[in-house]
Amino acid sequence: MNRTLRGACPGVLLAAVALAGTAAAAPTTDSWDAVYLAGSKVGHIHTFIEPVKDRGQDFLRVRFEMRLSYKRLDDAVTIRMEYGTIETPEGEVIRLDTRTHASDQEIRVHGDVVKGKMTLFLDGTGQRQQQTIDWGPDVRGPYAAEQSLARKPMNPGESRDLKMFMPDLNRVCDVKLTAKGLEEVKLGGGTSRNLLRVDQTTTLDGKARSEFDVTLWVDTAGQVLKSKSDSLGGLVTFRTTKEGALTPDGSGASFDQLIHSVIKVTHKIPRPETSRDVRYRVGLKGDDPTQVLPADRRQSLTPGAAKGTAVLTVKTAGPNDGQPESEQVDAVYTRPNAMVTSEDKQVVELARKAVGNATDPWEKSKRIVHWVSQNLRDKNFATGFAPASEVARNLSGDCTEHGVLVAAMCRAVDVPSRVVVGLVYADRLGGFGYHLWNEVYVNRRWVAVDASFDQDTVDAVHVKLADASLDGVSPFEMFLPIVRVLGKMTLEPVEIR
Repeated sequence: MNRTLRGACPGVLLAAVALAGTAAAAPTTDSWDAVYLAGSKVGHIHTFIEPVKDRGQDFLRVRFEMRLSYKRLDDAVTIRMEYGTIETPEGEVIRLDTRTHASDQEIRVHGDVVKGKMTLFLDGTGQRQQQTIDWGPDVRGPYAAEQSLARKPMNPGESRDLKMFMPDLNRVCDVKLTAKGLEEVKLGGGTSRNLLRVDQTTTLDGKARSEFDVTLWVDTAGQVLKSKSDSLGGLVTFRTTKEGALTPDGSGASFDQLIHSVIKVTHKIPRPETSRDVRYRVGLKGDDPTQVLPADRRQSLTPGAAKGTAVLTVKTAGPNDGQPESEQVDAVYTRPNAMVTSEDKQVVELARKAVGNATDPWEKSKRIVHWVSQNLRDKNFATGFAPASEVARNLSGDCTEHGVLVAAMCRAVDVPSRVVVGLVYADRLGGFGYHLWNEVYVNRRWVAVDASFDQDTVDAVHVKLADASLDGVSPFEMFLPIVRVLGKMTLEPVEIR
């Protein structure tokens, strides 16, 4: 098999973290920002605020729109995100509404605050999900940092703590702003200004979430004129005019998100699809690989000699390898959700067609993997992330579409399943691209399968970053481990068997 990037992971991850690094939502009536990734202009952000009244009370409606466009090999991709809040003039959030357009369908997460609780609903895929989270009067919206700075500008040496809602997680995080000092900053159009640097760091449940960290450069009025995040290889926004935000500058016309995200290796891996045992040397800038890469039946890690390094061993593992686990799995791996729509009529019909007369769970899984591989003939990168119900009707897409359909079809015939996000070696580009595949629970073991490459024995050049049931109101959260390592990881094979 010629290993290419036809299974590599989607560009929806760009939208998954862009919000954390934007210079959006300063308290002006209307503002525009240009978005750059790795030096290429890939989109824009439009934010506007308007006063509204309800039952004689004054509120603010804050609305945010982001549009990102780029290439993925021969396909053009456009991701749109829209979200807004209804807030008091002091910033207390009353209502939240987030909309993501990453496929043919709009995925909407929305909710109202009632008695210190926010119940979030996810709609748009035919399978509603809901989740209730604590929401005190001090919780601010996704643009809390910018609004706080605009309401009360900071001075060098000052720090400030906030509670901010993160749309990617649909959770409330603790954010610290630390004002450093004045720096000469290059802005759009070649101009420069002395601006105050403010570092924004994020924690959740006491654990640092570095993928959301961002540096803001702020003028004396507290307006954010530039932001920069290390995520995704360097995400930068500049405050500009509407014309400046909407007009392409030519730098993004040929920007290829897939090529940009490949982790290169110094030596190609021969016959990667036949590899069964590979030892890698891993490096991760500013992080510990043993805390980022999971260990399971396929993967084991030992700390490296230097800080930020480790030795990773990946082996193939079938349904009879290793120690068995529990008889039962968590119900999140068996029930339908917003992305794994296993009760959808078309999904059920395809699952029954694929498994035929098979009754053994492993045989069902293999037949589904093969069926999806053979019948998703329109292999393209144009879709960001579609629910299984949409994939079942279109029979097109990349690794994410293969993965959600396999997961849904397996659950439809009573085989527990989940999706896996990670890395896969690609011959064509001489390195590792981001990818999604599946694990099915058979014979009391989680077994890796990959419909993108028609594999029921997943080779040792699949490196796992995380797995997910996709249950709940935060389906895009599964891509955040990619954000954490993109542009920071090295992965070099040192022994191949």
